[in-house]
Amino acid sequence: MKSTLIVTLLIALAVLLSQFNLALKDNSLIVQYVQPFFYETLESALDIVRSDEAPSSTRNNGSSEENQDFEIAELRQVIDGDTIDVFMDGEVERVRYIGANTPEFGEACYQQSSLANRRLVEGFDLILERDETDRDTNGRLLRYVYANGLLVERQLITEGYAEVVRYRSDDNFYDEFVMLEEAAAEQGLGCHITGIFDDGSFVR
Repeated sequence: MKSTLIVTLLIALAVLLSQFNLALKDNSLIVQYVQPFFYETLESALDIVRSDEAPSSTRNNGSSEENQDFEIAELRQVIDGDTIDVFMDGEVERVRYIGANTPEFGEACYQQSSLANRRLVEGFDLILERDETDRDTNGRLLRYVYANGLLVERQLITEGYAEVVRYRSDDNFYDEFVMLEEAAAEQGLGCHITGIFDDGSFVR
């Protein structure tokens, strides 16, 4: 904001000087020294603004260590409540959500959890976040999935369409997810009314 204000003021001064220049001789001190100074300052200010407006991911020679665990993906297909296919890096990849488990095909609430997942992810570009493990034994990417600013696993558990699952060391949100599942179970939300998640354990 400050940089933009500076540039606006400099542009206004440069325009005034250019208009004033029409009544001056070519050897005027203003023409020779002052006006060029303002144009040089204007170019410097524009460089500052371009730098300020650059996304954080493109600074420092186009890389950002803080964002190296995040990937942009395009949704291709919703498989079920906790699995999707995405297009990224020129390939279609199957993604298994981390920390959330939904009913399998043929089980109670399978369709409802799948529809809930579809509602959360369809129509949005997705951001994928890694934890410790890159892929599961079936070759699927293991990721936390963000859509429209929401962490999908968190939302599914909050609404009661997913239960908490803990695999190995992939547990960045585990404690939070446990509390969310307990709250959803107490309120009988989503799939909890069917009893599908009533196994008494958060480790599966």
